Amino acid sequence: CEPACMLTYTPPSEIQPVKPTERPWLLFLLCVIWVLPGLIGHNPWKPDEPAAIAIIDAMLKSGNWLMPTLLGEPMLDRSPFYYQVAALFAKVLAPHWLAVHDAARLATGMFVALTLTFCGGAARELLGRRLGRVVVIVLIGCFGLVVRGHALSSEVATLCGFALAFYGMVLALRLPGIAGLALGVGIGLAGASASLFEPTMLALVAILLPVFFRYWRTREYLMTLVLGGLLALPWLVLWPLWLWKSSPELFVQWWLQGATVRFQGYGEFGLLREIWYYLSILPWFAWPALPLAAWTLWDARLLGYAKPHIQFPLLVLGLMLPAMMFSPLPREGYALPLLIPFAFLAGAGVDRLRRGAAAALNWFGIMAFGSLAIYMWIAWSAAVFGIPARLAARGDKVAPGFEAELQSVAVLLAMLLTMAWIWAVSRRRQRGRQAVTSWAAGVTLGWALLMLLWLPGIDWVRAYRSTALQLQAALPEQYDCVASSGVAIQQLALFAYHAPLRLHKNADAQCSYLLVQGGGDEIAPDGNWRKIWSGGRPGDRRERFRLYIKDVQQVIPL
Repeated sequence: CEPACMLTYTPPSEIQPVKPTERPWLLFLLCVIWVLPGLIGHNPWKPDEPAAIAIIDAMLKSGNWLMPTLLGEPMLDRSPFYYQVAALFAKVLAPHWLAVHDAARLATGMFVALTLTFCGGAARELLGRRLGRVVVIVLIGCFGLVVRGHALSSEVATLCGFALAFYGMVLALRLPGIAGLALGVGIGLAGASASLFEPTMLALVAILLPVFFRYWRTREYLMTLVLGGLLALPWLVLWPLWLWKSSPELFVQWWLQGATVRFQGYGEFGLLREIWYYLSILPWFAWPALPLAAWTLWDARLLGYAKPHIQFPLLVLGLMLPAMMFSPLPREGYALPLLIPFAFLAGAGVDRLRRGAAAALNWFGIMAFGSLAIYMWIAWSAAVFGIPARLAARGDKVAPGFEAELQSVAVLLAMLLTMAWIWAVSRRRQRGRQAVTSWAAGVTLGWALLMLLWLPGIDWVRAYRSTALQLQAALPEQYDCVASSGVAIQQLALFAYHAPLRLHKNADAQCSYLLVQGGGDEIAPDGNWRKIWSGGRPGDRRERFRLYIKDVQQVIPL
C-alpha cells in the first residue's frame, strides 16, 4: 500500500461500531402512554360510542351475542365481531371492577396496540430493522388516529385487520406459513368487523402485488395467498350463514345495508359532490405522515421507484383511495386504513429528510405542543384554584355548573409526563427521527394531559348521563312508554343505557309521553300535549330535549 494509504488505514478490529441511540423500551413506554389515557373514566360520547355501547349492553342483557340490536331492532350496518369482543371484556371486568362502557372500551386499546405491533413488524420487513419503530412513531403522531383510537368503534378492529393482512403480504417471502396465517386472519378480521368492501380491497392488493411487481412473484408468496384465502373463508362465511338460516329477511337487509352498501352507487353523478371528501380531510387526518410520504416520493426520483417499500404502499393507495372516493357514505373512520401506507412511505424517507425541513418540523412540534401544555396547565389552575380569575370566569360559561376537584394522582401523573416530554424532546437523534419523535411525543403529551386534567370537565359537557337521569326523574314510577320525535337513535340508545327508560324511536307510537329534540326555540308538537320537562347537556344551547305528557282533556269547540 502507498504511504498515504497507510496513514488512513484502520484495522477492522479497531473500528468501533456506532451505538444506536434508540431504546426499544422507550418506544414501548411511549405507546403505552399514548394508548391508555382516555380508555376508562368517562361516559360514552358521540358520534360512535352511543350505538356501540347500546349494542354491547343488549348482548350482555339478552345473552344473544350473534345478533347486534339497537333498541330491540337488528343493527346490521356492520358485522358484529368487534361488539362481541368488547362484550367479552365487559362480561369479565364489569360491573365489579369497571363500568360496562369502560370495560368494553379496553377492546379498543387491545386492537390499537395490535395495530401498532403489526405495522411495526410490516415496516421492519419492508424498510429494515430500525425503521419499523419509526413507522410506529409516525402512526401515533397522526391526528386522525388520536380520538378514534380511544373510542368504542368497530373501525379500530377493521384497522387491526388491515395491519395484520399487510404484515402477511410483506412477510410472505421469508415465512410463508406465518404470513399466510396473518393474511387470512387479517382479511377475515376486516370483514368480520365491517363490510365486504374492506376484505375485497385487501384481496385485490394481495392478488395484484405479483401481477405488477416482480418482487412478489415467488412460490412462497403463492403459498401465502392460498393459505390466506383458506383461513379467511370461515371469518367471512360463518356469521352470514347463521344469519341466513336464522332469518332470510334479515340476511337480505344485511346484504343491502351492511355488506355491499359501500359498493352501491359507483358512477352516479350525484356522488361527484362527495368525491373530494377524503382528499379534503387527509391533510390534517394523516398529518404528519402525508407530507413526509410526499417527500419520500419526491426523493425517490433520484434512487428509483422500483423498490418494494415504495411499490407496496403506492399500490395500496392507488387501489383504496379511488375506491373510497367514488364510494357512497363518506366517513372519517373509513380513512383509518389509509394511515398505514402513508406511514410506510413516511418512514422510508425520514432519514433522508433535509436538514431545514427536519428542523422546522421538530421546532414546530416542540413549540406547538409545548404552548398547548402550558395553556392546559394554566386553564387547569383556573378551574381548580380560580387563578387566573378571568380564565376561570370563561370556563364557567363553557361548562356551567361543573366544579373541578383536585385529583392528586392524575395531577402527579400529568407532572411526570410533562417532565418526561421535556426530556424526550431534548434527546439527540438523527435529524429526521428527532423531528417525528418530538411530534409524536407532543401528541401523546397533549392527549394525556387532556385526559388526566380535563376528563371530568369534558365528560360533564359531552356525556348524556345527567340528561338521562333528569329525564328519568321527570317520569313517574309507573308509565307505559315514551315516544320520540327528532331524537337520533344513538341518543335514545344512550338514554336507555344510562337509565331504565322505555323509549320508542317513532313519534306515532301509542305512548302517554313524547320526547322531542329541538333547538333553543320551542316548537310544540301537534296534538294535545303539555310540556312537563326540558333539559340538555350542560353548556349545549343548540340541543334541547323536551318531554310532553298527553293531555286527557279534550278541546270542545264552541
